[in-house]
Amino acid sequence: MAAESGRDLRISYNAGAGMAVVAGARSDSLTFNNEAIDITDKDDAGVRTYLDDVSLKSMSMSCTGVATVATFATLAQAAGSGTALHDFQIEFGSFATYAGSFFITSFESTGEQADTITFTMSLESSGAITVS
Repeated sequence: MAAESGRDLRISYNAGAGMAVVAGARSDSLTFNNEAIDITDKDDAGVRTYLDDVSLKSMSMSCTGVATVATFATLAQAAGSGTALHDFQIEFGSFATYAGSFFITSFESTGEQADTITFTMSLESSGAITVS
């Protein structure tokens, strides 16, 4: 079975000039979210029952690293009507690349005296995700 380095899981952002990896990233993560359709009723004797289908699908990504630019803090801060969705993709090693529109759900920066300014950014997909 083939394995890949953790460095091969990379989030990229399109600022209008093509995809570029998130600068300063130390850690990237990917989560597929599937909401179940709960069909439990009073006759299920306290046992939860789900429909064999998915109600809603989404993809969440997060990235932590060393702040080398203010790009994502600025995007999160300036989010408003018509400016909140951005093109991101994540390369899942050589296995697949997932791309789509994402909303920055949170951006946090931390500065400790003996360390660099670091950041944590969380993203949630909007609409369908393409896979290549």
